[in-house]
Amino acid sequence: MSIFNPIKEDKEGTAARRVIWSSESLDMAINGLKEGKRLVANPFYENNIKLLKDNLVFNRTKEEIKEWKRCANDILYFAENYCVLMTPEGRQHIQLRDYQKKYLLHLFNNRLSVYLSARQSGKTTSSAIFLLHYLLFNFDKTALVTGNKRKTAVEILEKIKQIYYELPYFIKGGVNKWNESEIVIDNGCRVIAEATTLNTGIGFSINFLYLDEFAHLPTNIAEKFYNNIFPTMAATKGKVAISSTQNGYNLFYRIYKAAEAGDNDYKAFKTDWWEVPEWNPEKRCWEKRDEEWHKRQVANYGSEEAFNSQFGTEFDVSVKTLIHRKYLKTCQQTCQEFVNKDLPGVSLSENYYWKPDYDPQSQLRKDYILLLGDLAEGVEKDYTHFNICRLIEPESDKLEVVGYYRSNDVDRKDIARSLMELTSIQCDVNKTLLSFERNTYGELFLKHIEDFDEKNAVPGFDKSILVKFFNESGTRFEYGVRISRGNKNNLCLLFKEDFEKGRIMNQSTIFCNELLNFSDTEDKGVWKAAFGHDDAVMSMIQYEAVKKTLQFTLLKQEFDSTAVHPESDTNFNPYGTIYDDPSQDGAYNRYVESGFRSIYDFESNETINRLRRLS
Repeated sequence: MSIFNPIKEDKEGTAARRVIWSSESLDMAINGLKEGKRLVANPFYENNIKLLKDNLVFNRTKEEIKEWKRCANDILYFAENYCVLMTPEGRQHIQLRDYQKKYLLHLFNNRLSVYLSARQSGKTTSSAIFLLHYLLFNFDKTALVTGNKRKTAVEILEKIKQIYYELPYFIKGGVNKWNESEIVIDNGCRVIAEATTLNTGIGFSINFLYLDEFAHLPTNIAEKFYNNIFPTMAATKGKVAISSTQNGYNLFYRIYKAAEAGDNDYKAFKTDWWEVPEWNPEKRCWEKRDEEWHKRQVANYGSEEAFNSQFGTEFDVSVKTLIHRKYLKTCQQTCQEFVNKDLPGVSLSENYYWKPDYDPQSQLRKDYILLLGDLAEGVEKDYTHFNICRLIEPESDKLEVVGYYRSNDVDRKDIARSLMELTSIQCDVNKTLLSFERNTYGELFLKHIEDFDEKNAVPGFDKSILVKFFNESGTRFEYGVRISRGNKNNLCLLFKEDFEKGRIMNQSTIFCNELLNFSDTEDKGVWKAAFGHDDAVMSMIQYEAVKKTLQFTLLKQEFDSTAVHPESDTNFNPYGTIYDDPSQDGAYNRYVESGFRSIYDFESNETINRLRRLS
């Protein structure tokens, strides 16, 4: 076949308008333009010799066809052999790092992908290569690129253009549209770049959705946008890739953590700072980031926390969590799954979970027990959660969580009965206290307990184990603690101090995970779950209110009296006689012996004043 010569000759004549182009004829056209000659037919989009017009007839050689097919089937080959970008050493073929190769294959092989990246990892370049490959080697597909800002999305599109410019003609498609926010080529594929808003993507039939820096979107936009667009992507089996650096506990965190745990359909990918090489301008080469580099950067930034906020992949560095991140890290390292164990005589025992090394049947009656509860609606929304704690190490102020009750689908009446059974059958009522938050559901919970107690439905239950608190006006006592805006912040800060000083020990995985998410998201001193639940945490924080009650003070004094002091064979007993008869033993009888029976007579003004002084 003869090669079409697009250069217009000096002699008069009419040139063919419909031609078959090839790489060679395009080279002839470029050389002709450089020499100032006019073309019979101009194949270049808007006279840009790096872009071809759409719908040109292009004849590839056998070698070009072979290369095109290889590029289509092997994205790594395409990237390393045909993609050119500006580097510190000038414009050259891209040399993919190991994690970039893995990420490109990860994108290629997974429909749903979520990528947690350290800063300066080349994430934009990797994403641009994949998007360009998707654009070139498909038909009639639309890819939407969104960023936390329009600039972010446009930068990715600009990177795609830079690589596209340097591709050989036999790989390029003809351009139908080429502007700041959109590329359309003649195989029917397009890439659109937009800022993420509530309405982004509406009106498009999207085959590939790429969400960049998703963690940096405002929460109100991220949640609503994702809830609008993801059902459409799921219905059409479209491809979704989410990538971001860390920015606290938000929707990106939830998606990534669920993917990491295998709880959703996304596949997680992560690049840490030590995987990213550093350019040495003096030696003009890339060097591995090592511990020495890390130490110098920490010194430069002033702290490990400041370094992690820039280079780390730990979500908590960007959030004002109640507990300092170093304690949260320890909490995560030591947490364990609590397990279900038999509780004879106790209904709903399947909803109780215990430390693996704790035997509730043999140990509950021996321990000084404190139950702390947060009541919920019980219709598969929030959870009713009771932490089951024991006092440890007399005179140490230490509390350890040995188990918990948790459910969100059980009626409060059944929960009330179950806890009454637990405290009367498995615990020593003289060494047990039960506290709960007196919210709307707490009121109903208390009513169920009072109804059961009045009917003696649970023999052996002693209502005196319920902890009483001053009401908000300070005029009388009532069962249950009221946590409000007025006292919540102080209780949280007291809990923080006790937890960080090791006086509260709770190793349950549920508690540790909730604690990671318990933060002041608006920096207004309002502590709550950034998302999800905080029932395990809030019931634990209740302990700070319980500590101020006389009932706990007396329980703690009795527990402390069990301490063995080498210098004395006997311990001071503030309550009077300790009965030898097991049927007479217990804190309640000691209170009676010492004249403390009146602590449960809350009609007495004298008693109220006395309790105020002690509290």
